[in-house]
Amino acid sequence: MLRYKIIGVAVSSCLLVGMLNAEIVHGQEASGESLFKLQVQSNTAQVDEVQMIQITAGTKDKKYIRSTVDRLNVRTGPDLNSSVIRKIDQTNRYEVLDEQEEWVKIRLPDEGEGWIFKEFTEYENTEEPANPEAKPAEEKRTDEVWAASLNEPTVVKIIDITNLRSGPDLDYDITGKAMPGETYPIVETDGEWYMISLPDESTAYVASWVVETDFLKRNANLNPPKSTSNVESAPILYIYHTHNRESWKNIARNTKGSSVDDPEVNITLVGKRLGQLLQEKNIPALTGEEDTAERLKQQKLSYSKSYSVSRQAVDKAVETYPSLYYFFDIHRDADVPREKTTVTIDGKTYARILFVIGTAHSGYEENQAFAEELNKLLKKKYPGLSRGVLTKSAHQGDGEYNQSVSPGSLLMEIGGTNNTLQESLHTAEALADVFAEYYNSVK
Repeated sequence: MLRYKIIGVAVSSCLLVGMLNAEIVHGQEASGESLFKLQVQSNTAQVDEVQMIQITAGTKDKKYIRSTVDRLNVRTGPDLNSSVIRKIDQTNRYEVLDEQEEWVKIRLPDEGEGWIFKEFTEYENTEEPANPEAKPAEEKRTDEVWAASLNEPTVVKIIDITNLRSGPDLDYDITGKAMPGETYPIVETDGEWYMISLPDESTAYVASWVVETDFLKRNANLNPPKSTSNVESAPILYIYHTHNRESWKNIARNTKGSSVDDPEVNITLVGKRLGQLLQEKNIPALTGEEDTAERLKQQKLSYSKSYSVSRQAVDKAVETYPSLYYFFDIHRDADVPREKTTVTIDGKTYARILFVIGTAHSGYEENQAFAEELNKLLKKKYPGLSRGVLTKSAHQGDGEYNQSVSPGSLLMEIGGTNNTLQESLHTAEALADVFAEYYNSVK
C-alpha cells in the first residue's frame, strides 16, 4: 500500500515540474517480483498537437440539417411505425448522426436522438463541410429540377375551420376538423386536394381553396441560379399585369360584388412562372413588379384608368431596356362558366387562353397576326387550349390595351374566376413551350 502512495506522489511531481523522462524505481519485494518502472513522458507541444488532431477528427465530419416545415415529427426509429417523441420546426439546425435511405438521425438539444423524414429537410454546410462533393452536387442542379421544386408547395396553413376528409373529393367522409393557424406537411397532391400528414401519424385530405401554402415563399425569387442560367443580359420580352390582383373564387380573399381579387395569390404568380420558364429556355424575359391596383389607390384613380397606369410601367421598361419587343399583359377572364375556360389534355387540366386584340390603333393588324401565329401553334401542340383571338374596339373596352407599343404586344386572358392557380400555372408551361417554338423560328 505504501508503495502505491509513493508512486502517486512521484507521478504528480513529474507532471508538475515537466520532467521529460522520470524513472521511479522501487526495491524488490520479498516475493522476488521484477523491478517496477514508471516512465512519464511530458511534452507540452506534442500533447497539444495530439489534442488538436483529436478535436479536428471529432468535428471535421459533422453535418447539420434543418426542417423545412413548421411541424416535423421526430421518431424513435427510421420508419413511420416508430413512435413520435417530439416535433421540430424551422428555427434550429440539428447535427446529423446517421442516415438510412429517406431518414436522418439527429441529435436533439437535450442530447437525445431521433429520426426525421429527409424529404422535409435541407442540409446546412458548416464552415468546413465534411463532404466536399456535396456542395458542387447542389450547384449542378438542373434548372428543370430547380423549377419543379419551386412549383410544388410543401406545407399547408389552415386559414379557416376546415373539414378533413378521407379522400380527395367533397363526396368523401369528414374525418375531423383543422383549425385556423395550424400547419401540416403535404404528402402528395391529388388534383385540387392536398393529402396532409397529421400529428397522430395518419393522413387526411384538405381542399386547396381553403388553405394557404408555402408556394409564395418558395417562389420569392423566380430567377434560376446564376450558375445554370445562360439567358442573355438584354431582355426581349416584358410580362406585366394591368389587373394584377385578379384571383380565383376558390382562394380569393376579396369577393365583394363582381370582384375576385387577392393581394398575394393572384395572376402575377402565373406571369412569374411564365417568365421563369422562358428563361430556362434561354429566352430573356423580364417580369414586371408594378402593383397597378395600389397605384390606382394612391393616386385616387378609378379602375378604368388601369391601362393608363400600366402603360407607365411599360414605357419605363422600354426606356430601361430598348431591346424589348414582346409585351405580354396577362389577365384572367371574368365569371365565365368553367366548362368554357377549362380543358384536360393528357390527363392534365389547363385554364384556356383567350387572345384579346384592341383595334383602336393603326397597327393592330400586326398584333392580330402575331396572336394568330401563337393560336395556330397552340391548336397544334395543345388542342383545345386556345379559345381563339378576339378583337375589341374602343366601344367594347379600352380598345388599345397598350398594344400600340409594339407589333409583339398581346393581352391574354388565362382561364376565368372559376379556374384555379394550378390550372393557370399549367397553362403558363404550355404558353412558354409554344412561344419558345415561335421565337426560335423567327429570331
